[in-house]
Amino acid sequence: MNEVSRTGDAPGRYAAPRALVAAASAAAILLAILFFRSSPRGAIYDSYHYFQLSRIVATEGVWGLQSRVRTYGYPLFIAAVTGFRDVGPDAARVATAAAQVLLHLALSLYAARVTGRLFRDRRVSGGTLALMALDPVLLLRSVEMLSDSLSASLAGFAVFASLPRGRPVPRALGAFLAAGLAAAVRPANVVLLPALALVWIVRARRYGEPLRIALVPALVGAVLPLAPQVASNVRAYERWTPLVVDGLYSDQARWGTGMLKYATSLIPGRAPQIVYVNPFVTPGGESAPDLALRQPVAYAKTLAAHGFAMLDQDFPYTYVEDLHSPARWPLSLANYAFLFLALAGLGLGVSGASAPADSRLYFTAALLSGGALVAIYLPVAVESRFSLPLYPLLTPAAVHAVVWLSRRRSGTIVAAAIAGGGFIAACVQLSRWMTTLIR
Repeated sequence: MNEVSRTGDAPGRYAAPRALVAAASAAAILLAILFFRSSPRGAIYDSYHYFQLSRIVATEGVWGLQSRVRTYGYPLFIAAVTGFRDVGPDAARVATAAAQVLLHLALSLYAARVTGRLFRDRRVSGGTLALMALDPVLLLRSVEMLSDSLSASLAGFAVFASLPRGRPVPRALGAFLAAGLAAAVRPANVVLLPALALVWIVRARRYGEPLRIALVPALVGAVLPLAPQVASNVRAYERWTPLVVDGLYSDQARWGTGMLKYATSLIPGRAPQIVYVNPFVTPGGESAPDLALRQPVAYAKTLAAHGFAMLDQDFPYTYVEDLHSPARWPLSLANYAFLFLALAGLGLGVSGASAPADSRLYFTAALLSGGALVAIYLPVAVESRFSLPLYPLLTPAAVHAVVWLSRRRSGTIVAAAIAGGGFIAACVQLSRWMTTLIR
């Protein structure tokens, strides 16, 4: 029995209309071009370091790359999209941005197809496609030569590939291969692997599929992308680790006790680092465990502020050229509205409101994977870009909330609008307060 007959759905029955696919894709490409032209020029700071490492990969291969603070994944990606040729940083920026935008669109199309079938609703498919493809937060980061956009796309493929019924062997291989590649690009994504394992346990029980047949392909998919980094670390530093050799996480967690957030400045006359000072603790740079034991309330406030700061897109680009960017509030208001709808959609999904049974696996996967990503970043000194993988995962939830509201009476819609307005107003006040902490 094939997958179509098991689900009772013809392929493409709930897919987004082709006209919408074409329109959303064209609009996303045009926006990406506009964002790229408006972005800071040149390869600087982390971007330039990635470019330098990509030249090593292009000339000496992955095995020639030795770095205590970077994994091989993103340098290999830049080398691949530039054809393993000796190009300059400007050409590398163009090629990298183009490849990342195309991957972002591919994920949007795939996520739309998957969620359309899970929710058995063409509106969810079309809404997911349009909202994800045109999400300004995702598009703005996709034109930067930084690992965040690729990381978000790979994380999205890993989660959405785990959701459809049937074909557990190739789906497990593909999902864990994407998750392993995401960890090779950004080491913090390693938390996706145990989160996905839990998703697959839930999937096996929901679909009645034997879990054992997915174990080997899942293991192969997870291990293959991490093997080159292990080999490099063993050869260069005699360390058996699939991640970076230097223990950066503990340093980041210590810095996170003294600051709520940071960004990188290109403003003449300013230091490169924009620091949002933590007002809940006295300066001293103590470790996170020490602060948690000595001032548990202050540490809890710090973690909560980190969570909001990570999701607050107060600057359009990673490298800040203007502390008072005119794009700040339009981008922020759209972001707060999206977060409100996503949280509402998750709440509806957990309660099972107006959603088919298969869609519950999506909500489980979004909560487990998104929760793991939030948890790994909460203790550290965060940047807004760290939250990028959450946006593809939350998009179907936001669309589900809109579709659910479209079926309700006007009183429910008015109540939701009031609640959403209050949520947005609270976020605006929090963001304005955090701006006062910039040093």
